[in-house]
Order: sequence, then C-alpha cells, then structure tokens
Amino acid sequence: MKKSVPNEVLIPQVAELIRQGRTVTLTARGNSMNPFIADRRDQVVLGPCTETDLQPGAVVLAEDTHHRYVLHRIIRREGDALTLLGDGNVGQTEQTDIHHVMGLLTAVIRKGRTYPTDGTVWQHYSRWWKRLTPVRRWLLAIYRRI
Repeated sequence: MKKSVPNEVLIPQVAELIRQGRTVTLTARGNSMNPFIADRRDQVVLGPCTETDLQPGAVVLAEDTHHRYVLHRIIRREGDALTLLGDGNVGQTEQTDIHHVMGLLTAVIRKGRTYPTDGTVWQHYSRWWKRLTPVRRWLLAIYRRI
C-alpha cells in the first residue's frame, strides 16, 4: 500500500538523506515537468550535488523564494542565484540560490526502465526541448490532449 506524505514532512527528510550522501527515489507528483516526468507514473532518483553540478540544464529539488519545494530545471545561474523552470511550464519561473538546492535529479524511472540524466536519451531529449522553447506552449497543449 502506498502512503502519501505531505511535502512539508517528506522533503526535509529527503534532504537530510541526500546530505548524508544517499540517493532517494520518489514517485513524481505534479505536472510541471511534463512531458519528461509524469505525475504519479514516473519515479525520480535524487542524489547529492556539488556547486559545479548546478548549471543550466540540471534538474534540482529546491526550495524557492516563496518557500515551495520544486523539482525543476535550472535555466539560468548568476553567481549563487538560480532561475528554475519546469519543463511543463511555459513562462512561470522560480528563483532560488545554490544554498536552497537539496538534491540533483540523477535518473527517471518510467515503466520499470531507468533513464540516467547523464545518459544519451535524457541528454538528447533535454537539448531538443530547450531548442523548442518558442513552440513549447503548443507542444504541451497537444501532449495534454493525448
């Protein structure tokens, strides 16, 4: 039986495990990372990261400036400041800094198959998704209707 735990309880525990050097696997919740991470279907594997890992393109678990927990892609880094954007969002960004990043996405598990974020498949799709930013709104509309 699966149990749902509120983010306010779960995420600090996840962050502590990652700080200890462990990896954590969670079932994805929310649609902000569609089409790469689907709500309640996919699992995400989170692990520790260094400041060097926190570059545009990386997907991180972080607390934003409004104290919300998000698993989003870094789209800009200016010093310690990070701008995040979910792949399923077309314009709504979040702000955070490197000190509020709790973990780095290292893999996505979909239908029993693991896709490492440093693997060819993930890297290929991520590059194309970035290039398709001007038409992302329409692509997401089509995806949601399928």
